[in-house]
Amino acid sequence: MKKNLLQLKEKVTRSACRMVVVACFATPVFAQNVSSVVLTDENQKRIELAVWKYAIDTPFLMETIAWIHDLTKNTRESAAIAELSRLEFMRAQLEFDRDYRIQLFERSIVTADRALMMNPNDVRGLFWKAAAMGKMAESSGILNALRMLRPMEELLLKVVELDERYENAGAHRALGRMYHKLPGFPVSFGSNQKALAHLKRAHELFPEDVITRAFYAELLYDIGRKHEAREHADFVLTTPIAEEDALEFAEYVNIALGVVKKTSGSNIRLGNY
Repeated sequence: MKKNLLQLKEKVTRSACRMVVVACFATPVFAQNVSSVVLTDENQKRIELAVWKYAIDTPFLMETIAWIHDLTKNTRESAAIAELSRLEFMRAQLEFDRDYRIQLFERSIVTADRALMMNPNDVRGLFWKAAAMGKMAESSGILNALRMLRPMEELLLKVVELDERYENAGAHRALGRMYHKLPGFPVSFGSNQKALAHLKRAHELFPEDVITRAFYAELLYDIGRKHEAREHADFVLTTPIAEEDALEFAEYVNIALGVVKKTSGSNIRLGNY
C-alpha cells in the first residue's frame, strides 16, 4: 500500500465511491504440503454453497464462518484463510447497522491480511481485501474513501496480473467501474479509456456475466455507443435471476433499466422481475 497516496479532491462524491465497489489463488511453497488439509474439494463446495446462499440462508453462512474459522486457526494455507475473509465479507454485506457493518468489513480485511502475510500473491486474499475496502469506503465517508482508492487499484491490478479470470474476471470488472465513475485528471484517476479496456476484457472472458454486462452497458452509453449499450442492457434484463442472487443483482438490474430508459426503450420482457 503506498504511503504517499495521490491527493484526491473532494469533488469525488460518496456516490462515485460507491460505484467503485465491486459493484481473487496462489499458495506459497511452504504451504504446499498442507494445501489439501483445509481446502479439500468437499470443503470448497461447502464454502461455495454458503456464498451462493448467503442472502437467503444467514444461519448456514454463520455456521460456515465458524467452521472455517476453526479449521484455519493453525493452518499455513493462505487460500483457506482468504476464503474465510470472503465469507466474512458476505456476512458484513447483510448487516444493517452502519458502524457494525464497518467493523465486519474491517474484520474481513484483517483476515485477508493474514492470508497475504503468508503469501503476498494469494489472489483470493488480494481480491477480497479490495472488495472489503470498497465497501468500507462506501459506508465510512469521503475521507476514508479517498484514502482507500489508490490501494484498491493496486490490489486489483495485481489480481489481474496473477489471475485475471478469478471471480468471473472480478478485478477487471471492478477496475472498469472504478475508472468509469471516478473523475479524471487532475481531480482523480478516472479514465473511460481504461474503463473500456477492463470491461471489454471482462466481457470477453465471461460474456454471460450479468454484472459485467450492466457496467459495460452504462459505460458504452456514456461514451456514445448507445446501440451496443442497449444490447448489453437487454441481456441483463432478460436473464433469469435465481432467488439466491436476487438481492445482489437488483443493483445491476437497475443500472440496465437506466440504460433502457435513456435509450427510449420500454417494451422489454424482464427475466423474472
